[in-house]
Amino acid sequence: MSELIGFKRHYTPYVVDGEAVYLVSERGVSVVDGNLAQALAPLLDGTRTAEQIGAALHGTVPAERVDGAVGKLRAGGFVAPADPATDRPGAAFFEMAGLDGDAAMAALRTARVRVEVYGDLDVEPFLAALEAAGVAVDEDAPFTVALTADYLHPGLAERNRAALADGRPWLIVRPVGSIVWTGPVFVPGADGEEGATGCWECLAHRLSANRQSLSYLQHRLGQDEPIPTAGAHLPATLALGTQLAALETAKWLAGARPAEPVVLTLDTVLLETERHRLVRRPQCESCGDGRMVTERQLKPVRFESRPKAFTADGGHRSTTPEEMLDTYRPQLSPITGVVTTLVPAARTPTGLKVYVSGQNLSRQSGDLRQLRTGLRSVSCGKGRTDVQARASALGEAMERYSGVFQGDEARRLARFAELGDAAIHPSRTLLYSDRQYAERQRWNVKQSMFNIVPERFREDEAIEWSPAWSLTAQTTRWLPTMSMYYGYRHRNGFYAAGDSNGCAAGTSFEDAALQGFLELVERDSVALWWYNRVQRPAIDLDAFGDPYIDTLRDVYRGLRREIWALDLTSDFGVPVVGAFSRRTDRASGSAGGEDVLIAFGAHLDPHIALTRALTEMNQFLGPVAGDAEGRVTYAGADHEQKAWWTTATVANQPYLLPDPAAPASGPGRWPVLAGADLADDLALAQRLVEDRGMEFLVLDQTRPDVGLPVARVIVPGMRHFWARYAPGRLYDVPVELGWLKEPTPESELNPIPIFI
Repeated sequence: MSELIGFKRHYTPYVVDGEAVYLVSERGVSVVDGNLAQALAPLLDGTRTAEQIGAALHGTVPAERVDGAVGKLRAGGFVAPADPATDRPGAAFFEMAGLDGDAAMAALRTARVRVEVYGDLDVEPFLAALEAAGVAVDEDAPFTVALTADYLHPGLAERNRAALADGRPWLIVRPVGSIVWTGPVFVPGADGEEGATGCWECLAHRLSANRQSLSYLQHRLGQDEPIPTAGAHLPATLALGTQLAALETAKWLAGARPAEPVVLTLDTVLLETERHRLVRRPQCESCGDGRMVTERQLKPVRFESRPKAFTADGGHRSTTPEEMLDTYRPQLSPITGVVTTLVPAARTPTGLKVYVSGQNLSRQSGDLRQLRTGLRSVSCGKGRTDVQARASALGEAMERYSGVFQGDEARRLARFAELGDAAIHPSRTLLYSDRQYAERQRWNVKQSMFNIVPERFREDEAIEWSPAWSLTAQTTRWLPTMSMYYGYRHRNGFYAAGDSNGCAAGTSFEDAALQGFLELVERDSVALWWYNRVQRPAIDLDAFGDPYIDTLRDVYRGLRREIWALDLTSDFGVPVVGAFSRRTDRASGSAGGEDVLIAFGAHLDPHIALTRALTEMNQFLGPVAGDAEGRVTYAGADHEQKAWWTTATVANQPYLLPDPAAPASGPGRWPVLAGADLADDLALAQRLVEDRGMEFLVLDQTRPDVGLPVARVIVPGMRHFWARYAPGRLYDVPVELGWLKEPTPESELNPIPIFI
């Protein structure tokens, strides 16, 4: 006898005579037209075979028409085999999940699960929930559920190792707290293997990066287990977390597989759920290739032809900002992402586009008390348009993440002399003067966020060195690892610290490398101007004919502020622009400052150099914008920024104003430098560096788990705009360019270091 058939259990059929059959479910209403469907509907109740249905309609409808109609209903997903012994609501549930309801319920009846507990949790409610779901517990079961109070419990590392060894999947859940967590199911397997996911170590790596404060406290308190956070609950939330864990267990055992592995969080206070995708780390030492980053960084750098696809805002890119956002959106998550948030910056005036994208990992601190909540402690992005500002912020956060020392980078332990000519002496890139080293304590007692003087490098000290490819010499150079990555700690001395100078992300590696070079040019030019305090020509804002600039000036004018820009271009010939704004409602010479904003931009295209500087200035506007009455609180400012804003004026810092004897610079002041291909622009950049007797170095800091290309460009001898006073370009180039008649003595350099 044929199998029993009927409408799937999640459908309830309703017949409207002479019209249609309406199949109602929680997902909506489906319509089946035709008189034959109306005749069949009462018979498709799961108690008859196809033959019996045909017999019931014998003499009314030919058998072949009945068979054809039933076949169409099967093909449409409306009809399926039916087992009267199967729990109807349970089968309906799994049909909603796209499964054969009878088969799923049968799988549950024979399913077995191993349960493990990590932390102080009561397992009994979960065991009762499994029993109610018809799932038996067995120590030798092929599927494991790990209940934990914290996803970073140290015992989970062994659970992960065991799963990778035996190839068995396991589910992690946190059923406690006001926000309960469920998933993912970790499925061991090679990268690219169907169904395989990242492992717990992949998840733990992201979680650890996103909870630095808790990790710091755990370390300082000497605790093996994470700092507890899941103490808020009610009996109802505990029951909800337990039942959710049991539900996910049952779904997996019945055959319901998620489209992608996720951590599902349920906020029981707000009744909101979020899905955080588990990103597999191809370079994971546990489930991937731990040599991947090292091998990439030891390879020569070869720039490929990369035609420009977008040149309208922020830079010349190989894809549009919309495409960039779509590609890297999975990296946005406070739990599994490298970007924890992407929201408009607070206190930004209407019409300006500034976004905040989570913590700035380049500002890591060894002391939790020094962790800042101000402007420089977060990653930001700006642009003329909303989409560009979001893409910029997303890119900066991923760039910062990619530059953090993670332990899998290429490096070697050696003394300076052991590396021979391949080593770049730290003095060539740090550029601190002998006087700064001698007065180190005086500098460091100021507790500046940026202008800190390290110990003088000891050549007999064995330290770790990292590679960078010399495009000039076509060979590998080695630089101190501590100067190449954020957060690197050397056990015996502090000789350097990684910073973002020359680091950039891009939509291609060529894009990133070009942006890194332009940042070096920008900061080098700014240093030459700032520390020598020379007046430079104005930028003619009207000459660019840009409505955005007019709109920007209107916004600032409404805040009782004026805007101007300076041409800071140096010997490289690459357009460098300084943008400035000050309050106009404070009388000249009055007590206090003018809340002077400074920002900079560089690009081969002078228009983009200008708008980059102007839009960057928008990032600093919030703390000084003031309320409706003009009151300014400097919210989020650190002590260096606040000191500048409350004391600096154009009267006591006249180098901020244009040189009155120099004609203003317009678009025609610079030759056309930008080409149609990013590789051509990079070839130009290399020539500019080598024409000045310097060396062009590049390090690939792209992280395989992120994918966004990140480059660190190093040109020994070019100046940072922070206070670095060693002999060289800082003193020589202003004289060569005719800015000054003779070099400025170190003792007469600008006493205010750049503070951004």
